[in-house]
Amino acid sequence: MNDTPLHLVKGRFASASAGREVEYQVLLPVDRKEEEELPLVLHLHGAMSSSASLELAQPFYEDLHRRGEFPRAVVACPSTPTVGGFYIDWPGGESWETLVADEFAAHLSVTYGPFTTTALFGASMGGYGALKVAFGDPDRFAAVAALSPAVFPGETPEDVPEANRPSVLGELHRAMAHGTGDPATYTGNSVHGRARLHADRIRAAALPVLVDCGADDEFLLHEGAAHLHGVLTELGIAHEFRLVEGAGHTGPSAEPRTREAIRFVGAAITAGL
Repeated sequence: MNDTPLHLVKGRFASASAGREVEYQVLLPVDRKEEEELPLVLHLHGAMSSSASLELAQPFYEDLHRRGEFPRAVVACPSTPTVGGFYIDWPGGESWETLVADEFAAHLSVTYGPFTTTALFGASMGGYGALKVAFGDPDRFAAVAALSPAVFPGETPEDVPEANRPSVLGELHRAMAHGTGDPATYTGNSVHGRARLHADRIRAAALPVLVDCGADDEFLLHEGAAHLHGVLTELGIAHEFRLVEGAGHTGPSAEPRTREAIRFVGAAITAGL
């Protein structure tokens, strides 16, 4: 068992995709050697949050690392906006999916890479982003874990009930079609749409997938998670689905569920080493 603690580093870089400076935080083994090649975990934060999400999760990564349940790795989280962001590429504007999927990892590789593999973890809005990125290019990723992902119980703009798109979820719902209501654009930014489009590749890649949601989510995200579970089952895409009875979007169960999702990612990376 390796009890080496993890070191938190804060930085920023000039992003061409976003057209601005982007702040980020990185966790890495304090005794990392310059030539050591490690896996990368992209930790995507939720709505109205920032890269500080990684700092809050640091105790989970550290404890699992000490227990031998999370490998030596570089874990990184960029700060992305909610409205106007949503891990979406905007036509003629900021490209937040491209930043997460490509540019950020490339920036990190200069200092901490090259990486042996890449995995994704995301919560809420970050869960939507993580699943969308992973299903868009499944061969690239070692695993994806989504905690209370912001996905809807419908696959077109008209299919999603109003009750499932309150407040910021309504903003995401509109953003997925770039504010136009166009069904094709919406499907292109939909986790369900990505799964259907790339089902053969996802199955061939044997991508480890975890979807975890509280059964009493205050934003009804459990309904979207259950719908996604049905789509993945229909498509024959292997995945682990956890619907946690009595759990909400936050609350007492959030910490142990976060730990278990990180453990899932760690186990998948370790299995592939």
